[in-house]
Amino acid sequence: MLAKPSEIQLQNFAVLQSHFNYTPPKKFPKYLKKLFDDYEIDIDFAHHPIENGAIQVFTKISINNGGNTLPGYSLFIEGAGIFFIEEKEGIEISERNNLKFYSTVSILIGYLRNSLSNMTASAPLGPYLLPPIDLKNLFKQKNQTTQL
Repeated sequence: MLAKPSEIQLQNFAVLQSHFNYTPPKKFPKYLKKLFDDYEIDIDFAHHPIENGAIQVFTKISINNGGNTLPGYSLFIEGAGIFFIEEKEGIEISERNNLKFYSTVSILIGYLRNSLSNMTASAPLGPYLLPPIDLKNLFKQKNQTTQL
């Protein structure tokens, strides 16, 4: 199948900061996936319109950095992307908003997911793979915190 380019274009991506810490477990975990699945994942994001209709999106991901930190990895990464949505005839406002908000965050999480995996590739427990994220729930939580 031939891929059709999307109306959304990523013009630039940058990792703004990243931190990695390893706390050795008392004994090597038998099931790494279980340990990783128990990590608390905190994600936040912000959209900022900039010149020429472009949108700058910031996304940060904090893993296993809460009050109940587990052994193994503690990770933090923050990235930003600049997106432009091509004005095409026939794009409904709901579709445009979906591209502007959901797609931009989803794309950034994907890039940051790759960076997290690369950051831990040579670490003692092997690469950390950020699990799939429920964006609908993430946006619901974001709306609840910003409407206070």
